Amino acid sequence: MSKPLILIVGGEARTQAEIGRALKEIAQVSTIAAEPGLNLVEQLGANPSAVIAAVGYAFGASFPIVAELAASGARVIVVSPNKDPDLILQAMRAGAREFVMESDHDGIRRAVREQAKPVEDTGPRGTAITLFPTRGGVGATSLATNLAGAMQRRGDRVCLLDFDLHLGDVLSFLDLPGTYSITDVLTNMGRLDKDLLDASVMRHPSGVRVLAQSGKVEEADQVRGADIPALLAFLRKHYDRIVIDGVRGFDELSLAILDASQKVLMVLTQDVPAVRNTKRCLDLFRRLGYGDTKVQLVLNRYQKDSKITPEVIADTVGLPVTHTLSNDFASAIESINRGLLLYDVAPRSRLTKDIEALAPLLAGAPLIGQRRSGFFSKLLSKKGDNGAPGTS
Repeated sequence: MSKPLILIVGGEARTQAEIGRALKEIAQVSTIAAEPGLNLVEQLGANPSAVIAAVGYAFGASFPIVAELAASGARVIVVSPNKDPDLILQAMRAGAREFVMESDHDGIRRAVREQAKPVEDTGPRGTAITLFPTRGGVGATSLATNLAGAMQRRGDRVCLLDFDLHLGDVLSFLDLPGTYSITDVLTNMGRLDKDLLDASVMRHPSGVRVLAQSGKVEEADQVRGADIPALLAFLRKHYDRIVIDGVRGFDELSLAILDASQKVLMVLTQDVPAVRNTKRCLDLFRRLGYGDTKVQLVLNRYQKDSKITPEVIADTVGLPVTHTLSNDFASAIESINRGLLLYDVAPRSRLTKDIEALAPLLAGAPLIGQRRSGFFSKLLSKKGDNGAPGTS
């Protein structure tokens, strides 16, 4: 079997020679200069299996070259003497598929093996779990952040998404800056692989990756309902669990998220407005074709002495309560104000243990949420509820 042809573009002669020696057992290597004014696409000629772009310390002028190569269809691997996060982000935005330190010869060989072989689409593997509050203030965001942390501690790769595009709270709850956004992923899905995705998306100290838009509110209108199935399918290829917060009501974007999710956790509390809204929401979900295996009820701030028991709720709404979460408002507020997870603030809290117990129940979620054409128009065309409940 012939070795793949790898083209090295740019870099000093010493760097090109070292990369060539690192690859000599697995590839044919050729080199060209990256000089201003040269048409690199024409120089590719031999149609290499992948292109290694050697980016030096003065890397500003290198990214138009990377972009030109990527636009031509080449699979570009960027190598550099340093691993600055801004450099990685610029490389990714220019179209690079991999980023490797030039001294990491094992990493370069791995990248070449990955990029020189045909791309296999194995399809989505992870599970998208959307938390849907039945009214405002029931604690859905707190549950979303802590559930994501609990799943990460179980060994899952977890991505937490905040789809409240303007005033989402996830970044505040976790004390994270708003850098790489949902619109950034939508723009770059065609050239993001696992490593570049992980290098770009914000990482909480717990290991959870976090995607939000509230740090770039001016781009929020670019996120459309039609983008959601592809976005979640892409993330499910790279993460075991995608926990989604910020879905409120039944606008087109929210319905697209709900429709593309494998699980919907309806979060409610023991009060009449929450229970009434739960029943109304469930009626709409059933009209959308969501089965009872997809939608589950989570009762937050559970109090044993309340007259609105889980049994009363089940009888009223026609669906049993799957899980109850203890009422520990003091610990929850402390964790929010400190930008920490409950597990770090109050590891022995009954609430912490309840959330830890919920995580494995969701691990085997069946892959049943499939997008149907025209779901939004079909919903609005059906006679029924006199308006969905507001949950903001």
